[in-house]
Amino acid sequence: MDNEYANRRIEETLALFANKDSFPLVQINNLALKINQIFDHGGKIAFVGNGGSAAEAMHIAAEFTGKCLIDHIPLPALCLNESQSALTAIANDYGVDQMFARMVRAHMRPGDLLIALSTSGKSKNIINALNQAHDMGVDSILWMGDFSKPEIKATVWQVPSKSTPQIQEVHLIWGHLVAEVVERSLTETYT
Repeated sequence: MDNEYANRRIEETLALFANKDSFPLVQINNLALKINQIFDHGGKIAFVGNGGSAAEAMHIAAEFTGKCLIDHIPLPALCLNESQSALTAIANDYGVDQMFARMVRAHMRPGDLLIALSTSGKSKNIINALNQAHDMGVDSILWMGDFSKPEIKATVWQVPSKSTPQIQEVHLIWGHLVAEVVERSLTETYT
């Protein structure tokens, strides 16, 4: 076993989690406020990603329709990468690069919010989904790692790391933090 490698990875992870830039308080609070306003106006939020980010997108969406810590009414959140039938049909008929953009067209409306997770920020199907959202008047945010930002009209949050596992770990923490802040404020209003 390579104890030196494991020790180095643990140290890198601890340093990332101790870095305040990894958890931007103002951005997290502002996003929670924005999501509250979207729900108040009858809108919804959607998450999307590929691979491990797809699993995280499903996980985070479930925190809103279920609960993270506090019981609350089910909130309109969905994950655009959940339907295998739709995604494989779209990929077959229109190409993998269009599968999420078509899901955005089908499910999102102006006033909604799309949060896309991509460790590199380079996934063409994610970029196309964000561009489609912009064209429709849907606000969008890209969560990615410390790589060059893609040319998109979306807000970009970057984890200060180039390590795929660490980027995904921080994305999940962001999702949990936002969900917790949202549900705390919504339970005061809707329970």
